[in-house]
Amino acid sequence: MKRVLWIMIIGLAVIILGAGSYIALIKFEGEKPAIKLISDSRYITQKLSFRVEDPKSGVAEIKLEIVQEGRALSILSEKFAKGTPAVEKSIAMLPLPKGLKDGDAQIRITAWDHSWKNGNQVSLEKPVVIDTKPPQLNVLGAQHYVNLGGAGLVTYTASKELAKSGAQVGDLFFPGFSIGKDRYLAYFALPYDSQRDVSFAVTGEDHPGNRVHISFRPVIKAKVFKKDQIQISDGFLKNIIPYFTERDANLKGSPVEIFLSLNQKQREIDHQQVKKICQETTPQPLWSGTFLRLPNAKPMASFAQDRTYFYNGKEIDRQTHLGVDLASLGQSPVPAANAGKIAFAGPLGIYGGTVVIDHGCGLFSMYSHLSRIETEAKKEVKRGDVLGRSGTTGMAGGDHLHYAMMIHGVFINPIEWWDEHWIQDNVELKMKLFDAPAPPAAQVQEVGPQKSAQPQAKPKKTSKR
Repeated sequence: MKRVLWIMIIGLAVIILGAGSYIALIKFEGEKPAIKLISDSRYITQKLSFRVEDPKSGVAEIKLEIVQEGRALSILSEKFAKGTPAVEKSIAMLPLPKGLKDGDAQIRITAWDHSWKNGNQVSLEKPVVIDTKPPQLNVLGAQHYVNLGGAGLVTYTASKELAKSGAQVGDLFFPGFSIGKDRYLAYFALPYDSQRDVSFAVTGEDHPGNRVHISFRPVIKAKVFKKDQIQISDGFLKNIIPYFTERDANLKGSPVEIFLSLNQKQREIDHQQVKKICQETTPQPLWSGTFLRLPNAKPMASFAQDRTYFYNGKEIDRQTHLGVDLASLGQSPVPAANAGKIAFAGPLGIYGGTVVIDHGCGLFSMYSHLSRIETEAKKEVKRGDVLGRSGTTGMAGGDHLHYAMMIHGVFINPIEWWDEHWIQDNVELKMKLFDAPAPPAAQVQEVGPQKSAQPQAKPKKTSKR
């Protein structure tokens, strides 16, 4: 009997100690709730989001106030049941709650937990700027023209500073650049395989995150690109394969198998490398006037030429040539087509010795199959400076220069940039629009977050050379 009594006494003591510990740790705990804003931005745009946590006694009550011009406006007041360790709230700010307006303000979030008596209280206050109005954009120029496979320039003004803007062509996004107060430009490309109904728009986002876009519709000039049949001989394979096997011991198989691997997989690797090189660009134009063409050179292959490859009378591959091949005397000096900064200088897969020049704002030129490179990365060059010598490095059947141009890594037809009239009509006149009388503000459309652009459709077995 005594044993049972002692067990009851000990059990009761444990219960009392447990209850006391609970009251001491939970009800009398002195740790306050934690308040965290979801965004660290000083701007409030479409919504205001925050989180309150109290893992011990739980969140009991939350109040949100916004103070503007000395007046506090209650936005939220809510109580919560015991056992609520965390609460996350997202308050819509469009339309603005009655009594608020765009401008300076201060948010005040107060929270209580379920500890003894009135609970532990904490407040978070932060000065903010309410900005819910998207920027107004004006696309300059009544009419735009662009060749299939060619380039375009769109100029536009904004009612306030933009954090991000550019031209959207289908699924491709071409970043824009500020060239002065409220003035912006964006070079864009129309890929050679684009559909005629591809969409065009200028998009803009201000620092608070308000986004807009304006559609515009250029006149697309159709182009017929040449076709060519290339006979792959054993002599050609014998000449080019060693260049690659000496540099990559993993290349195995027959000469034809190695050729196909280079012509397909290596091309794609090289294209991705070119695209990576073109990600970094000077944020202002570095060039002026027409672009130089290799002097005294004969054109050997044109842009977007559809090439079918045959071996022993059988079709083995098909690729698209995205550049212009120019042949002059062996090891001819290769001049910089225009002023800029060397973005890359070195070997580049099937292109062999290659130099890439950044001309600013996403415009690049590329010089390949060089036998010798006479410049270096990050060096500034002027129009006509010698970059190296033409040659047969990479997958070249004879001494020539493979010349290409890109906008943010998308290949474009280089011959436009050799044409003085094209430069005047499509670049210089567009820049002069900034000085014309301002048109009425355009209607804008709000859009969601900008996604990283990818090509609309990846052509089967199409590569970039």
